[in-house]
Amino acid sequence: MPVSLPIIAIVGRPNVGKSALFNAILRRRLSIVHEQSGVTRDCVMSPAEHQGKPFLLVDTGGLGTLNREKGVDLFDGMIREQVSRVIAEANVLIWVVNCQDGITTQDEEVGDFLRRSGKPVVLCTNKADNKVAAQLAVADFAPLGITEMAATSCTHSSGIGKLLDLVVNHIPRVKVDEDEKPLRIAVVGRPNVGKSSLVNRILGEERLMVSTMPGTTRDAIDVPVLLRHGDQVLPAVLVDTAGMRRKKQVDTVVEFFSANRAESAIRRSDVVVLMIDATEPCSTQERRIAKLIVDARKPCIMLANKWDLLQEQGRKPGEFVAQVRRDMPFMDHAPLQIVSALNGYNFSRIVEHLIHVQQQMRIMVPTSVFNQFLEDTLLRNPPVSKGTRRFKIYYGTMKFNPPPKFLLFVNQKSLCPSNYQQFLANQIRDAFFPESGLPIVLELREKERAEQPGADRRKAATPPRKQQARQKRRP
Repeated sequence: MPVSLPIIAIVGRPNVGKSALFNAILRRRLSIVHEQSGVTRDCVMSPAEHQGKPFLLVDTGGLGTLNREKGVDLFDGMIREQVSRVIAEANVLIWVVNCQDGITTQDEEVGDFLRRSGKPVVLCTNKADNKVAAQLAVADFAPLGITEMAATSCTHSSGIGKLLDLVVNHIPRVKVDEDEKPLRIAVVGRPNVGKSSLVNRILGEERLMVSTMPGTTRDAIDVPVLLRHGDQVLPAVLVDTAGMRRKKQVDTVVEFFSANRAESAIRRSDVVVLMIDATEPCSTQERRIAKLIVDARKPCIMLANKWDLLQEQGRKPGEFVAQVRRDMPFMDHAPLQIVSALNGYNFSRIVEHLIHVQQQMRIMVPTSVFNQFLEDTLLRNPPVSKGTRRFKIYYGTMKFNPPPKFLLFVNQKSLCPSNYQQFLANQIRDAFFPESGLPIVLELREKERAEQPGADRRKAATPPRKQQARQKRRP
């Protein structure tokens, strides 16, 4: 987590409204909220601000059975370890309880767990949907021994301000450097392809849950990080997303929201890392995900994970790359790297490539240089004639980046074949944005023809031939 921001962690047992409170504080739906217990597994975090004090707000998974002697769910142990790490780094904790249920055995266990941390705790009695419930909550939860308490209702957005007033008293006021915006990197792919393992390998710690069960990740998890390669440092936000299955295979509401979060992460990202399974590459679903990236016009890097399994079979990298390029020709612009999240094979090149992509996203090609490039390209590979007319490009200019968009002034757009337009895009990428994965956008605009002076007057003064013939036949 970034050391520049104080951390406020929302903790509590499952299904007390932690994610709803998280969204209410941020005033946007970032964490998935559902009546099903245990929806949140990984920690979801986002920067926020109250009373001029910026902080990092963290939504944690529900603390289930804390006593190790009792039977626990598959993810309870993982959630407990994650919450323990967050609590150790947090400045203050928001302990959420359900005022409609009163104090439960799980609440008492959570209270003992939080007291041992020694961190300041503010009690949030959530789901107090009326004044009577809010007043009763003070007496009902007094036995927990927490002096600072606020009753909230996320449904009616009440009590949130009072809660934050109590919380921010425990955090320092820090100055945030907003000069350099971190690069948002969305990691996407189908289920169980190794997205969370990739993020953990880059971070150098088990920050995100990893299991062989598909669908372990549900939210789109933002992880702020400083990526380093040599002397270069890249502030970034890694966004670990849920595995995207075919829509007909989505059978739960939670999975539907997870898929929507993943697609939204692609649209909000600066760069997309598409992970494919090297053992089963270029499946129908992987091609569909790649098409989403292309349609969103996002820079993309492709990572073929689980290469350690193919190395044991003696598979050659060149043959594998040729297969992927053959099966996914529309992703030829995206660099492809063969990696293994299990043993870290080829991982050093990932950060190097991300830094290269960010540098390429800042490039603006001067108009004079671009027009010289166009002239040389048209001389070497002129467009094919269409009938008696030939497609002409008068001049061009670069509009913005990213993605790199170029405006070409032409004689007639319909004369340009689609394959020649793709050829121009490929030539531009190779010349100015090599190995970047940036999509090149070309806009063709027909140049207006200058009309000869007096042409309209002559045309209006001279009647059509048929009209002249009819006038001669009149008596």
